Amino acid sequence: MNESLRTANLLGALSLAITDRLLVELKEHSRQNDTSASALNVISFAEGCTNGQLCAALQLSHSATVRLVDKLSEAGFVEVRQGLDKRSVAIFLTDAGRDRTRSVVQARNHALGDLVELLAPQQRAQLDGIAEILLEKMTQARADAMHICRLCDEQACPQDRCPVHQKYCSMPG
Repeated sequence: MNESLRTANLLGALSLAITDRLLVELKEHSRQNDTSASALNVISFAEGCTNGQLCAALQLSHSATVRLVDKLSEAGFVEVRQGLDKRSVAIFLTDAGRDRTRSVVQARNHALGDLVELLAPQQRAQLDGIAEILLEKMTQARADAMHICRLCDEQACPQDRCPVHQKYCSMPG
């Protein structure tokens, strides 16, 4: 048996199980899915971002991003203002949007924290090291950074310790 294939298979199964667990947590929040949760979190990182910036971070089409922002605005989670020029908009969280974002991040932390607590401290340190290496390698372009971290808790992984942000900062303009 090829051990590399077994490792890949285990990683695939683990990633799907974790994703399923996260989606269950997100669906406990009414009328919210992983895309809207991601959008709110991205906007919280980059208040005043444009549709184009949000589109790149979520890897959605422009029209899908416009529909998503309209949905979030109708729900009272975001406020859309005039951008720097007449062709763009600036997107900001409302107080309700900030509350929703905090709620989603807390639910994500709960779902993942329960898994991490199953590991011994040495195993958690090993997992941290492996995750840092893989995340750094997966950040191939500046646009990857916001997409990879779209549901991250910026308080738990500040930019000065984030392997994705560090790689982003080392890339040309």
